[in-house]
Order: sequence, then C-alpha cells, then structure tokens
Amino acid sequence: MISSSTTIFTLIEHIAQKLAARYDDYTLCHQYAWWMVQAIKNESQALLIGQHTIHLSDEQQKKLALWIEKQVQEEMPLQYLLGSVPFNAVEIFVEPPILIPRPETEEWVASLTEMVQKTGASKLSILDLCTGSGCIALALAKELPESTCIGIDISEQAIALSNKNAKHNNIHNASFIHSDLYNQVPPYTFDIIVSNPPYIDEQEWPYLDGAVRKWEDKRALIAPDQGLTIIKKIIVQASRYLQHNELLIKNEIPQLWIEIDHTQGAAVQQLMYDAGFTKATVIKDLEGKDRVVAGIMIKK
Repeated sequence: MISSSTTIFTLIEHIAQKLAARYDDYTLCHQYAWWMVQAIKNESQALLIGQHTIHLSDEQQKKLALWIEKQVQEEMPLQYLLGSVPFNAVEIFVEPPILIPRPETEEWVASLTEMVQKTGASKLSILDLCTGSGCIALALAKELPESTCIGIDISEQAIALSNKNAKHNNIHNASFIHSDLYNQVPPYTFDIIVSNPPYIDEQEWPYLDGAVRKWEDKRALIAPDQGLTIIKKIIVQASRYLQHNELLIKNEIPQLWIEIDHTQGAAVQQLMYDAGFTKATVIKDLEGKDRVVAGIMIKK
C-alpha cells in the first residue's frame, strides 16, 4: 500500500493505476479515485488539493484497500461501496441489488422539472412507476414542492429504500407504495406518469458488464419481448390514470415519460400512438442516444 502520508496527486494516480485492472477508461479511474478519497477523508476535492500532503490513518488505508479489492476482484460497483449518489437536488442512498441511479436518467428528470417550472404549474400529481431507490420521485418532489409524487415498485426492499431516502432528504410530498405497476393505484388521478422500467432484452443479459450482472436486480433490468413487455403495460393502461391538465397540454408538456434502451425509440413511439397519444417524442441523451419517449394525450 502507498505511504500513509503523501501528496494527493500521487495518491490519486496510485489508486487509478490499481483500478485500471477493472476499468478500461483511465479518466473514469481517476474520477473514482477522487470519489473514494473524498469519501474516506470526508473532505471536498478542492480542500484536498489545497493541502500539501494527505495523511491516511491505518483504518483509512484498510478501507481504501478494501474498496479497491471489491471493485477489481468482485466487480462491486463503487456506488454501493460509497453508499450514496447525488441525483439532481437530492442525495440517494444505494444498496444492492436496487438499481444505481444513472446520469442519463438524471438528465431527463432535470429537463422535465425545468419544463414544468417554466409553466408555473403547481400542485401536480405525479406517478413514478418502477421507482427503485425513489430517485425520480424524490428529485421531482424536491424541485416541485407543491406537487405530490407517488412511487411504485414490485420490490418491498425498493420501497423500504425509497422511504429511507425520503426521510434522509426531508421530503414530505412523496410517498411510496408496494405494487405491481398500477395494481394498487386509483384511476384518473395523475397529471404526469414517469417510469424507468425494465427495458433490456433478455438475450442481452450475458453481455452486460459484470458489475451489473453480479450486483443489480435482474428483475429491474430485463423484460421479455425484446425488452418491451413492461413498457407496453405502462403505455396501454396509462390513459386510465392520467387526468386532463389544460396547462400542461397548452405548454406541450408530455404527461407520460418512459426511459428506454437506445434501440427502442421508434418502437415505443409507435406504441404510444397505438394507445391514443396524439404526440410522442423521442428524446436523446447527452451522448446522442435515444433515451426517453414522452407522450402527449389530449383527453376530451
């Protein structure tokens, strides 16, 4: 192990070299190295850089060595080791096997939040299907404090974690229900439905990164029918649970948002049209990949 007292940049480079045995992207190795040291020292990157040397106690050195070993030897995601991740304006606790929130999801949730805020719409009722850690529902509830958000998940562990995250972020306008999609949900109640459902084709499972296959919940990732089974159920039944909102329609804000695999844009767009949506838009992420299909349904 490296000396207990060294410069921060020497330490970061040392950790990055160790992580390179697991990750191909050396930039990512450096980013993960910074996150690990910041968490272990409980200090910001700026503060660490400002110090001439960094001292690690024996306990801190052991923790750092364990975290490196867990990632390299067991392919454990760093986020599970750190215990939490930032997601827009909230901090989300993560624990295996509940899915780790992804930056791609964070992007479109921020876009939806901004669209709603610009209209001045308030007191919306939002349903988050397949809520997982609760990150989407809680991020929306935090930024739209007059609205109410309900998160749904088939996993009791996910619901427990969502409630833990709501308490941690001191959010009182979000609640969570154990349910298989809409089963425990009253109809014609919501202004917006959002979902990051299982959407990966079953045949893709063997080719996913080992960290995903070994540590994250397969039920929350994989769906039959080329990954479309859960998405179809959400879309087909959505009209029963969406209420007419003139302000959202006037401002062309979609009332149904579904995250997808980058190969599913056209198929999911067509599913929305088949279900009676008057407009369905495929939204790309920052990497230029299809990431969300958002639909508008004008109800008479």
